[in-house]
Amino acid sequence: MDKKRREVEPTPGVLLGAWRAAERDTIAARNAAKVAALAVAAANAAEETADACVRAANAALESAVQETKAAQLAKKSAGFVGEAALSATSSAEGDQARAAQAVTVAEAAEGDARERFHDAESRARED
Repeated sequence: MDKKRREVEPTPGVLLGAWRAAERDTIAARNAAKVAALAVAAANAAEETADACVRAANAALESAVQETKAAQLAKKSAGFVGEAALSATSSAEGDQARAAQAVTVAEAAEGDARERFHDAESRARED
C-alpha cells in the first residue's frame, strides 16, 4: 500500500476565486495609494499654511508693540502647526510608500493567481 499522500490541486473554480480576490486586493491597494497621495498633498498644504501663519505672526509682532505677547504666542502656535504638518507629511509619505508596496504585492499575487488559473485551465483541456 502506497502511503504517500497525493497532492490535491485546486480546482479551476478555486483558482478563479483566488484570482478575483487578488484583483480586488489590487484595486483596494491602488485606492489606498490614492488616499495616501491625497494625504501627502493635504499635509503639504498644511505645511504651506503654517509657513504663512509664521509670516503673519512676524508681521503682527513688528507692527504693534502693545500686541507683542499675542504675536509671540501666535508665532509659537504657528511653529507647532508647522511641526505637526511636517510630522503629518512624514507619516503620509510613509503611508504612501506602504500603499505603493501593497500595490506591488497585490499585483504580483494577482499575476500568480491568473497564471495558476490559466495553467489549470490548460491542463483541464489536455485531459
